[in-house]
Amino acid sequence: MSQYVFVSDMFIQDYRGGAELTTEALIRSMPSGSKFARTHSHTLTTDMLRDNAEFHYIVCNFASLHDDVKLFMCRNEIQYSIVEYDYKFCKYRSMEKHLALENKKCDCVEKHAGKVNSAFYGYASKVWFMSEAQMNIFLTRIKVLKSENCEVLSSVFMPGDLAFMGAIKENEKDGKYLILGSNSWIKGTQDCIQYANDNELEFEIVSGLPYHELLIKMSTSKGLIFLPLGADTCPRFVIEAKLLGCDLRINENVQHKDEPWFETQESTAAYLADRTSVFWSHYEG
Repeated sequence: MSQYVFVSDMFIQDYRGGAELTTEALIRSMPSGSKFARTHSHTLTTDMLRDNAEFHYIVCNFASLHDDVKLFMCRNEIQYSIVEYDYKFCKYRSMEKHLALENKKCDCVEKHAGKVNSAFYGYASKVWFMSEAQMNIFLTRIKVLKSENCEVLSSVFMPGDLAFMGAIKENEKDGKYLILGSNSWIKGTQDCIQYANDNELEFEIVSGLPYHELLIKMSTSKGLIFLPLGADTCPRFVIEAKLLGCDLRINENVQHKDEPWFETQESTAAYLADRTSVFWSHYEG
């Protein structure tokens, strides 16, 4: 029987962000008969690893994972993979944010914490990325990371959510563009508002809607304005807008935007339909 432990700072029960939704989709698509557990990053200890060394650990967001635990996993032949949602080799999880706040380029990989994280990536049996651009940046920055251990997964959706979007994608649209209302620096909400005003686009700011209400709102909206201030590896908000037939006003920081699978609404839907199979075939194939 295959045995897995999902490790993450937060799960969907804690926060319904894009990373947590992808993690949940992976958990729910686990092959039948597999045994699994989930644990928050800050609660994982070296004693737990010793007592459960037979599990394969799938580490998602790990900002609160203790350095001694990371090093123990590197040194003690613990089998683990990483699903990398952003840029955790940087203390701000964004090189652009690092530059904006400290007025200097990110040099985190040269510091102690960065070296620990570099080793953690390097010893992983597999590192899954959200986009080609993100993966290439990691391969350039993390010298111990081997390309043969890396693969692009992209954001992952539950089949029911893909079916729901397929059912509402033909909804009649109004003339409004949606803007994500977010306090996160990287999402660039104020820049999006400025863009809408400069281009005389009617817009609505959305925030805090339950997930399926947001999808319905998107299905009846003309388009989406999303201009992140730094690299956003594979934003679900943009993917959902594509699947729902919205006009996209996005910038170069949407890192998956030029990948072939994202070219059309149809190619996007086809690509996303098999991401869980791609993931689990690596472990169960």
